[in-house]
Amino acid sequence: MGMSSFIVFKQGESKSANSLLSTIKNICIKENLFFDSDDEKYDNEGVLKYTRIYISDKPFKEDYSRTISFSLYDEPYDFQIVTFDWDNMKNEYFKAIVSDDFDENEDLLFQFLFAFLNENSDAKVWIEEDWFYTLDDLERIKDSYNSSWCYTDPNSEN
Repeated sequence: MGMSSFIVFKQGESKSANSLLSTIKNICIKENLFFDSDDEKYDNEGVLKYTRIYISDKPFKEDYSRTISFSLYDEPYDFQIVTFDWDNMKNEYFKAIVSDDFDENEDLLFQFLFAFLNENSDAKVWIEEDWFYTLDDLERIKDSYNSSWCYTDPNSEN
């Protein structure tokens, strides 16, 4: 299918990449997920600006198809700001964490996003459609989980 997910914060309100990375490592421990990272980029002051992370619910060597890759960015970062025509408030959002295709791993994506938003309730999830998922949305979805959760407007399920 080729869809990506985005964890976004209102511009200027994102956590540092280092803080996000630490949070994600802790989430993986709590959720019994496997974690790896590489391709770290730092600015002149030694601040982490970008890294690539990998999350799976199975050991990486056992089942590569259960791995979701993410790019993690530190604000500001070129080309990571997005606005939405339907947002009447005209907010700008920073795409702090961007997944690669998660097809066939919707359950793993949900597990990670639910845990992440529990730690960062000010973040929102955007999945290439015209809506966001908030922590409240994910809590409702969790109660009646189905694997197509990410292809449905959370406001249509009320």
